[in-house]
Amino acid sequence: MSSTSFANISTQFGIYVGLPLFTFGILGNLINLCLLFPTQSNPTSFLLFVSSLFNLLALSVGLLPRVLTVGFSIDGTLTILIWCKTRIFLSYIGILTSLTCICFASIDRYFVSCRSVTWRNRSKVGTAKIAIFIAILIIISINVPYILFNTIIQMQTTTKCSVINSALIFYGNYFVRPILFSVIPGTVLSITGWFTYRNLTSIVGIQVRGTFQRSLTSMLLLQIVVVIIPIIPFAVMNIYQVITASVVKTSYRTAQEALVLDITNIIFYTGNASNFYVYFISASSYRRDFVRFVLFCYSGDHWNNRIIPIIMQQHQMNETSMRTQLPRLHNKVHDQNIV
Repeated sequence: MSSTSFANISTQFGIYVGLPLFTFGILGNLINLCLLFPTQSNPTSFLLFVSSLFNLLALSVGLLPRVLTVGFSIDGTLTILIWCKTRIFLSYIGILTSLTCICFASIDRYFVSCRSVTWRNRSKVGTAKIAIFIAILIIISINVPYILFNTIIQMQTTTKCSVINSALIFYGNYFVRPILFSVIPGTVLSITGWFTYRNLTSIVGIQVRGTFQRSLTSMLLLQIVVVIIPIIPFAVMNIYQVITASVVKTSYRTAQEALVLDITNIIFYTGNASNFYVYFISASSYRRDFVRFVLFCYSGDHWNNRIIPIIMQQHQMNETSMRTQLPRLHNKVHDQNIV
């Protein structure tokens, strides 16, 4: 297989995989915003809402330009300086904030699934808002250098948008992509997902699974899997690039690596694009809300007057059920421990 063949495969992958991923991802996240907006009084719902919001940013600024470059050879960063300076900055903010929201939501699910009342009481929407606000400020601050040091470089035969600061290149290659994008979120989601699943096998977990909390937990546990799976090849490829940075490579090997890099970079956005479909598959209550949303939109009824009160009422009833079940359950567990 020639180097040209690898380039053709990359082009086809960008068109037939990347473009549908972007289209369905944008549509799914917009639906998420509509369905999750009425339930933001719950910490996990709020975090998933914010995650969907930043998924739109990641897909629009991160995935779409990559698809246009790989599939259609359209790269605006080569001609528009402001776009060259801001694209990585904005896409990294979208990706990292979305991953942070999912990590915080998985921690919140762990708190809710705990047997201890003290740990369950740590699940508060106020805490979630403060945590994500601080996280966004940190994410913005650590990515500001990309605005300062990204520029269009004119070479003899080509033009490229590239980082001109060697320290920032090292920072991106050795810390941002392998650690912030891969190792940290993968580790946090794996640990909290495992402990949450373990808690759900307890008596408390059995009771929680009959409430509104069950839907959120099911949605998040499946999303953890969907987020981790594309992170693995992305992390492996980035670590491989770091290890082989000083190796002299043939044009054939470079073409192979470029193909794998394009594929893993596009697949990486699966976590940003698939959340609505994950929620739809994993939670019956979410499917009901979606069907109700479609029916009311089709019939022309006003969303704010009809759908939001219904969802909020259902959410409040489930939250009340949760609060009444857990004290009884705590006493039951205590009695069993005494016996």
